[in-house]
Amino acid sequence: MRVVFDTNIFVSAVISKGKEAELLIAAHNGDFKLVTSLEILKEFKDVISRPKFGFSREQIDEILLHIIEVAEIIEPNIKLYIVKEDPEDNKILECAVFAKADYIVSGDKHLLNLGKINNILILKSTEFLSKLKR
Repeated sequence: MRVVFDTNIFVSAVISKGKEAELLIAAHNGDFKLVTSLEILKEFKDVISRPKFGFSREQIDEILLHIIEVAEIIEPNIKLYIVKEDPEDNKILECAVFAKADYIVSGDKHLLNLGKINNILILKSTEFLSKLKR
């Protein structure tokens, strides 16, 4: 099972011990294959580097290293223009389509409202976690 996390899932996973952190641990344990792109990782690093999160440069590097160890990193060679309200969200779709993912996990309403793309289901973290536990 191949899964792409939206940036907001990565952020939630490292700032709290909730469902998103459980999902990152599940990926680490090999319960599914986490797939991401350099573009998603760059956005994640930009977000997590904001002063409000309080992470040091060393902590950020350590977090990124952990994700890089766990995930398959791809460079999609496709461009999609599906989410017009927030074009930045298209990078998540591009990664998932290029990687032939089974699921996208997101908390973003623009993506969740799509429901699916190319038979790739777009789920909230709670929905994906319950699927994983079945």
